[in-house]
Amino acid sequence: MRQTAFIFATLLATAITSLPAFADWNLDNSHSQLSFISVKKGTIAESHHFASFKGTMDEHAKVNVKVDLTSVNTNIAIRDERMKTFLFETDKFSSAEFTAQLDQALIKTLKVGERQQLNVNGTLDFYGVKQEITLEVSVVKLSVDKIMVNTTKPFFIKADAFGIVEGINKLKSLAALPSINYVVPVSFSVVFKR
Repeated sequence: MRQTAFIFATLLATAITSLPAFADWNLDNSHSQLSFISVKKGTIAESHHFASFKGTMDEHAKVNVKVDLTSVNTNIAIRDERMKTFLFETDKFSSAEFTAQLDQALIKTLKVGERQQLNVNGTLDFYGVKQEITLEVSVVKLSVDKIMVNTTKPFFIKADAFGIVEGINKLKSLAALPSINYVVPVSFSVVFKR
């Protein structure tokens, strides 16, 4: 009886101590940033960001990140409202979502302080359109329970690919601008914790 109890206790202890290796990772919004750049009049570039997004990475290293498009911040309130209303149409499309599969072995074997660069293929669901995109990222294990992923090169959102040319034209008209670029560079630095 004692031997059975000992074996059970040992198995339970082993299961408990191995749980973090299989636990989900959650995106730490307070230490993460997602930004994009708009270019108007051909030469004037402005940086904007989203204040709210969330994400997870499960035990199989599947990543899901959802961006709250209503949290767009351009530092100009009227422009934020115009983007939400005419570009993103947040009454119909309140969020954008990115999903990808990372290398599970990499996540498990990455040592604290180690950095790996890789290409990540995933799907971006934005404005009701799904597109396959490839991200060039750096993955750094900051601690046993913290991983940082950031773009090493921006990726580009093409307005015509997602059907938002009309929205950009509306913004251009409202602001009386001669031009706003239809290709938007996007970059991010996100921290996952478990």
